[in-house]
Amino acid sequence: MNRSHRAMRMDDYETYMELVSVIQEMDDFVDAVVVEGIHDKEALQEMGVTKEIAMCSSGYSYANFVDYLMSRYKCITILSDYDRAGKRINKKLTVRLEREGVKIEKRYRDRVGRILGLRGFRDIESMTSLKKRFCAFIEPQDYTRVTPSGEKELL
Repeated sequence: MNRSHRAMRMDDYETYMELVSVIQEMDDFVDAVVVEGIHDKEALQEMGVTKEIAMCSSGYSYANFVDYLMSRYKCITILSDYDRAGKRINKKLTVRLEREGVKIEKRYRDRVGRILGLRGFRDIESMTSLKKRFCAFIEPQDYTRVTPSGEKELL
């Protein structure tokens, strides 16, 4: 294995572990996570998110989606993609939900975006690609975490 390949592997490892840490912290802190679509939801589930993951594309009208979130949650993070459309969704939901008294945790969006951006990713579903890169080089016992119930699970 050449030096640049080892360096890329280490960069992927460090990036992935930082992402895992942020996702776990977010999962412990917020009541729900809002994403754009099913692939984003699946990526977060693969990363171990246990809170509800609400999709903007779930079939609700915008007003009904906001009402649904307001009626159920006090603290939400919005992990829409980091493209123009995703930023617009984030801004629109943030303004409306905060006006209605829902706390929007922006720090997780910022931190996840920074981490993914370091590896050239601009969407939430890219977490799956980063995880696959990481897992291709590591033995399964090396990437487990202990769940709140005390069981080990793969990251």
